[in-house]
Amino acid sequence: MRKEISPIYSYIESVLPAESDLKKQARLASTELGLSAISVSQTEAHLIQFLAAAVKPKKMIEIGTLTGLSAVYFLELLPPYGKLWTFEKSPLHVEKSKQTLQKYILSGQCEIVEGDALLNLPKISDQGPFDCIFIDGNKAAYYDYYKWAEKNISDGGMIIIDNVFLAGAVWGDQTLQKFNDKQISGMKKMTAEIFAASDFMSTFVPTTEGLLILRKK
Repeated sequence: MRKEISPIYSYIESVLPAESDLKKQARLASTELGLSAISVSQTEAHLIQFLAAAVKPKKMIEIGTLTGLSAVYFLELLPPYGKLWTFEKSPLHVEKSKQTLQKYILSGQCEIVEGDALLNLPKISDQGPFDCIFIDGNKAAYYDYYKWAEKNISDGGMIIIDNVFLAGAVWGDQTLQKFNDKQISGMKKMTAEIFAASDFMSTFVPTTEGLLILRKK
């Protein structure tokens, strides 16, 4: 959860092109749910889109749909025959994201997979490998999401993991959003394994929330 709007982000977003009406619709939906603080910022969304574009994705996975904002950024990258599978557990969030992503769902470019991602990800493994996987879901399950992604990413593909700082909890900060021991230890375990993996190139992007970027060699 973002503690405050960074002056750096405010400056960046004053320079970036305005978001489309569809993206604004997704932001409004998250505000109506009282979840604007966990919705990806324009600065972060623009960065994530830029990174994903580097692999020219055709098949993409997103874990954590919320109201469909980051999905729109990803779908803008896909060719007409490409596809994004986006996973969301909350029925209310699914309802909101269907409104945002309707045209992409109708065209076959997007599929919202409702339910627990840990149970549903193995069901689409046969559709892979996938060119880009974005992890932004249940923080306690990040390690398990990563292990699935590691096995299902294409050669040269990219895994993007958001919120890896846990608002500073990984280095001991106390925040308004409380993280439990499982979330913190799982995040640290995942991060250590990522930087020990010889088949990936990995780096941090020190955004407010913390991004981890992995590219398979």
